Amino acid sequence: MKKKLNLLIGVIFILLTTNSFANKIAFIDLDILVKKSNLGQEISKKLENIKINNTEEIKNRELSIKKLEDEIRKKQNILSKDELKTEITNLQGKIKEFNSYKVQKKNDFNQFKNDEILKFFNTIDPLIQSFLSENSIDILFNNKNIVIGKDSLDITDKIINMINNSLE
Repeated sequence: MKKKLNLLIGVIFILLTTNSFANKIAFIDLDILVKKSNLGQEISKKLENIKINNTEEIKNRELSIKKLEDEIRKKQNILSKDELKTEITNLQGKIKEFNSYKVQKKNDFNQFKNDEILKFFNTIDPLIQSFLSENSIDILFNNKNIVIGKDSLDITDKIINMINNSLE
């Protein structure tokens, strides 16, 4: 059984290595591509601005709720039980609404972010395809999936330059 397994592994290894020599391979760091390309930086700035605005808006709403809570605490000895209960119920409703709002803002932001990243990759895909064709590259890997490789196989900077020049 062990001999058959070793033989099978050996055959697979030989097939994979002989096949990989026939293909020209390169890899790219997609994170750096987004961070360093002009289009990617534009998208990152847009996302950061939206995130900052959302954070400020959420903080303002949270402060408003805290003020309301403080007012209720100050009045709790003055108000009747029914009035206090009404105020607390109103506060709980606002807290629930705030939590829903916060979740909705987060979901909207994540959806927008995903849409922008998808647009980015849809925009650069033809450019990368063209680069691969011009340079006879058969396979392009994301460097996150590469354990080790020659620096000469990393085409990230070349792709960034091509994108920046093409999309001016």
